[in-house]
Amino acid sequence: MKFKTKTIFFLSIGLLVFLFLGPIDASHAQISRDLRNIFQSMLDDLDQDIRIKFEEALATDSSVVKLTREQFKRFRQSPVNPFEGLKSAAVNQSGTIIALKFELPDIRNRSVHPLERQNSGLLASLRPAVKNAAKSSVVVYSDNRSVAMGTIFREDGYILTKASELDDTNTIRCKLFNSVEKQATLVEVSQEHDLAILKIDADGLVPAKWANQSANIGNFLLTPDPFGNVLALGTFSVPTRSTAVGQQAFLGVQPETTPVGVRVSAIRPGTASALAGLQDGDIITKLNQTVVKDASTLVKAIRDRAPGDKIDITFSRNGTTQTTTATLAAREYSGEQAARFKMMNRLGAVPSQRYDNFPSVFQHDAPLFPEDCGGPITNLDGEIVGINIARLGRAASYAIPASTVQSVISKYETDTKLRQLNVRTRK
Repeated sequence: MKFKTKTIFFLSIGLLVFLFLGPIDASHAQISRDLRNIFQSMLDDLDQDIRIKFEEALATDSSVVKLTREQFKRFRQSPVNPFEGLKSAAVNQSGTIIALKFELPDIRNRSVHPLERQNSGLLASLRPAVKNAAKSSVVVYSDNRSVAMGTIFREDGYILTKASELDDTNTIRCKLFNSVEKQATLVEVSQEHDLAILKIDADGLVPAKWANQSANIGNFLLTPDPFGNVLALGTFSVPTRSTAVGQQAFLGVQPETTPVGVRVSAIRPGTASALAGLQDGDIITKLNQTVVKDASTLVKAIRDRAPGDKIDITFSRNGTTQTTTATLAAREYSGEQAARFKMMNRLGAVPSQRYDNFPSVFQHDAPLFPEDCGGPITNLDGEIVGINIARLGRAASYAIPASTVQSVISKYETDTKLRQLNVRTRK
């Protein structure tokens, strides 16, 4: 059936929606895996009846969501609707069903400019740095497609990978650095870290060699594949922290850009700024080693940190330069704010199925895809500083630090010994 009315489309960052006023043939509107992930991530923030419509689209493998006129009006006011134009779209009174067809631009195959950090020449020049770490990496397949990377942690065939990407645990296999493929068995899952332990029938593998020290802010980080290629180059941007949903670091000031720094006001008792001794009219010039030239720099520097982080503040009061240390507080997003923030952050990237609620991760800006997560991430010396665990949004990916990964491995091995001991005792 052809469309009976004109098409209206709305473009947001990385996502396109077509609005059809009237019948639409959805038989050829197959949903991509990446768009499926976005639909699934929206479900918890939708009204129940609208959620059912998106679930129907997922169940029928369709990128078209059909809503009643009343449902459409509520959806366009929803915080997970990223299309500002959709909120003011005029809808005539004819017809009873409004169809929304969602599309993603081809993010995976976009052209990379020669001057971009991810250009192929630069990545190729970095291959010697990941030569050894690459041998500790594997490609993980599930249901006959690559879904994740994996990190070898024992030479007798034990591998860590990202658990939530394993769609069919009966069809898991791993491809090693020599292109040999091995069937894998799922041994255990750490839900809190979204890590799965796999076992393949192999000996003499190259286990990950963990860095003795963690990476520092500003360090370059490399993501290798098993074949010695560098998949992405990123920068360590936010220190290790927990990623509790809905929380944002909060200093508690009203910033105003001036020629000599950022003047702060509206400091209220009990806020992080007040407890640090800041006063209305103080001019902040530096946060840690970051020069604060305008309000946006100040806001970004705070938002890149987590509640509980300490930050050194250099400021001027009555012409005298002073310093203080503030412990950032937590400000909870409202449900609507959190939903809107999550949706806007996801656009322009292909997010992982699970991208938050990790007890210990650091943030970097390597542009990964979901199937790039689960493998090692190294510094420029080739030392493995962690495991990539999620693509979060346009400029953010998460990795679990090496120290946390080693704790997960240690717990598994201790629990395994206890289970074996209990079995022997019962015998």
